[in-house]
Amino acid sequence: MAEADAVSTTSIKRMIVEPALITLALTLLRLEGELAHWLPNTTWFSTAPGGPGPLAAAMALLPPVFGGYFALRLARLGNGPVNARSAVGYGVLGAFILLYCVYFLLGDRSTFDVVLGYMLVILAAVLQFSAWPRFAATLLAYAYAARVPVVMVMLLARAGHWGTHFETLPPGHPDSGFVGFALSTQLIFWVAYTIVAGALLGSIGAAFVDRGTPQT
Repeated sequence: MAEADAVSTTSIKRMIVEPALITLALTLLRLEGELAHWLPNTTWFSTAPGGPGPLAAAMALLPPVFGGYFALRLARLGNGPVNARSAVGYGVLGAFILLYCVYFLLGDRSTFDVVLGYMLVILAAVLQFSAWPRFAATLLAYAYAARVPVVMVMLLARAGHWGTHFETLPPGHPDSGFVGFALSTQLIFWVAYTIVAGALLGSIGAAFVDRGTPQT
């Protein structure tokens, strides 16, 4: 059993290396573009809170794209979901919960409301382990590999006053809460989004491919 777990962990690590490096490259590209003020009259390298623009949209699209990639690889290796319909259903349910949380967390909210919102975000991600544990674990590993470097960049940018979107806070957010903001958004919300978005698209894709011989 321990040997099987070790093989599983190793295969997940190998699978997420290239996607994690691509995500890191895009993060560093955004950082360099903002520091060097590339394309100042466009939103490509915006320093506004949230860093809106095409590259932000690309970052948001990476989880579902890589989710599809992970799902197809696992399914063809015989590690697909036990029930494809259940996997898709949990993905849809998680997406609805996540969308509700985004709406719920917008605007001025009390500390209790924020904590409740993040608990629901975590629930949306945890649900994905019910239908396809191996896939959800792969998405979780990729999510942390992708978001931990962003947290490091945010903290360094804040400490060095680099003038990028990585160190800005949303309007109305207390300035003293930057570390908590960085950790909660990157290591909770974005991780949950990665798992849910990846699970939704990946489960749909896996339902239409032939499964390989199940691995023992």
